[in-house]
Amino acid sequence: MALLWPKKLPRSVLDDERRKAEVRVYNRLSEVLDDDFHVFYSSPWLGTDRLGNEKDGECDFLVAHPEHGILAIEVKGGKEISFDPSDGQWRSKDHRNFVHKIKDPVAQARSAKHEMLTRLNDVPKWSKRFIHAAHGVIFPSASVPASSLGSDRPAHIFCGASQFNRDLRSWISDRLKEGKRPANCEPLGHDGIAALKRLLAHPFTLSFRIGAALAEAEAEFRVLEPTQYLILDAIADIPRALIRGGAGTGKTVVAVEEAIRSASEGRKTLLTCHSRPLAMSLKRKLGGIENLTVLGFHALCGKTSKNAGVPKPLNVGERDFYETELPNMLFQAVEKNPALKWDTIIVDEGQDFRPDWWIAIDACVATDGRLRVFMDSNQEVYGNAGITAQDLSVVPLRLSRNLRNTKNIHTVATVHYTGPDIIADGPDGLEVSWVTEDNTKTKMQAAYKEMRRLVFNEEVAPRDIAVLFNGPLAKEQFLGLTSGTSIPVTDAEEMALEEVVVDTVRRFKGLERSAIVLVVTGEEMERRELAYVAFTRARAFLCVVCAQDEVQWLSGGIV
Repeated sequence: MALLWPKKLPRSVLDDERRKAEVRVYNRLSEVLDDDFHVFYSSPWLGTDRLGNEKDGECDFLVAHPEHGILAIEVKGGKEISFDPSDGQWRSKDHRNFVHKIKDPVAQARSAKHEMLTRLNDVPKWSKRFIHAAHGVIFPSASVPASSLGSDRPAHIFCGASQFNRDLRSWISDRLKEGKRPANCEPLGHDGIAALKRLLAHPFTLSFRIGAALAEAEAEFRVLEPTQYLILDAIADIPRALIRGGAGTGKTVVAVEEAIRSASEGRKTLLTCHSRPLAMSLKRKLGGIENLTVLGFHALCGKTSKNAGVPKPLNVGERDFYETELPNMLFQAVEKNPALKWDTIIVDEGQDFRPDWWIAIDACVATDGRLRVFMDSNQEVYGNAGITAQDLSVVPLRLSRNLRNTKNIHTVATVHYTGPDIIADGPDGLEVSWVTEDNTKTKMQAAYKEMRRLVFNEEVAPRDIAVLFNGPLAKEQFLGLTSGTSIPVTDAEEMALEEVVVDTVRRFKGLERSAIVLVVTGEEMERRELAYVAFTRARAFLCVVCAQDEVQWLSGGIV
């Protein structure tokens, strides 16, 4: 298999209709050439013309071999390619029969060849010598000219659809004159390959930043996101529905969309959840929408019971107050004043609700009202927590596609998941990074260093980063390190837009950021819930800072 640069095409290229022909050639070259060949795709260059004016250009593909030399290839898509000598114009007819004027592919390939030779000769570490250099044109979907189109356009420099599919390797061999190198040519040599790498592949390394990778992943997720809304059409006529799915399957995204749709229909709508930081985040996003109220569950209990005039119980401990008394007060409030009930209630992160809280939630739904419950399906973490279809007469449905996490993050998180299969639809993304440190102090220092690297070296915006800990003590220790930094920080509840979130995994539950730095300090992380939640908070980049002996169980032996 040929060595290709870049080694993998970015999603922006794969999804570009205008580059489908180039993608086909990229894939075909990787199949037909062995690893002695180096293929450089879409190599741009900037030069000057004979008057000193700047000019830019691009070589679709440069095929290089240490023995045979270089071949510059121009690719033109379309089911029919034509050339009219009367006006010197090339044209391409696409698969919808639209005709487009295109640049002269032979001139482009020839220009790219000469530019590459010029630049190769300017590389200080490569001794100048005369090497074999050729150019050619590939029409992956069209036939080749029946005869030469002129002295500078002989038929053999073209590779049409038939030869492209059946014998591309022979065409390349002919163009590079394999075994018949001209007597006045010397081999390109491995030093020539190294020089081309510096010229054409080195920019991929220099320009690559994690920030750019995150932006590309986010663009793909935005394309995928609307596909989750199809389930809303399925439940449109169902009064009560229970939607289960693993982390990343879009439960919150769908819950938000359902809330917006319900409110827009004029229905008095409530969106609630257990986590206060998640409730605050949802409220910031949805504030000001008519007919829609966003409240954390306990805030809902307090506000509703106050409006109904339900008194607080006396001499009750804090835990009993929040777990039992407040939900009871909510139940009493809507029984006392039915006008406080809701036309639609949407519960997110339903697995966090205690079984007896559902009695109060059920009482809050108006006659002929709708109930939508979104709940995690991870049996390994939550078991059968939450409600069953029988409890509230809900119709169960399932979300089965992970549209939040990249495939690499999904793979690691799946170690801590047991339940219905989930398919990761996102991009492959970056590999999960594992940083091993033996004690808490060095873990904090490593996490701090990683945060600074992401912001200052990798061009990741602070608003895209969260540093998470599995306990409040470790979080406070880390905040001590950040006191002198210029990087602004916030917590999960405030979630200031331009700041790095520093908080515990538990408080960040239900939230997400593009890049997560997770610090494992041994306080509580052995609970699989926290590992599962923590890993799935990262959309595109995950760095885990932990002890060497913790890597095995956290990664499930993948690392």
